[in-house]
Amino acid sequence: MAAHVTHVDFYLEVIERYVRTGDNSNIDWRAIWDTVREVTPSEWEALRAKLRASYARVRLLLEGIEDWNQERRITDAVAIIAHSASHLGAIRQGLRTIGHEEP
Repeated sequence: MAAHVTHVDFYLEVIERYVRTGDNSNIDWRAIWDTVREVTPSEWEALRAKLRASYARVRLLLEGIEDWNQERRITDAVAIIAHSASHLGAIRQGLRTIGHEEP
């Protein structure tokens, strides 16, 4: 679950960088899945806080877009929603499976 949270945070950071700069190069999508393992309770809370902060930044960024007619704006926004929802659903399911409260 820590890898899912870290992945969603990373994904949002990549999206934020892309929307701001157009740069989507040098992205290692596999690294998180290969390196993130067990975390302590304090590390878990830090991951959750970082994800919330990334979500807030991307949400403000998307809310600030005035021209949704530009190429790929709506497509990118829907992709963010669908991809993030998939991982957040996996996190929620995993937490329920191990008996933890909702994130």
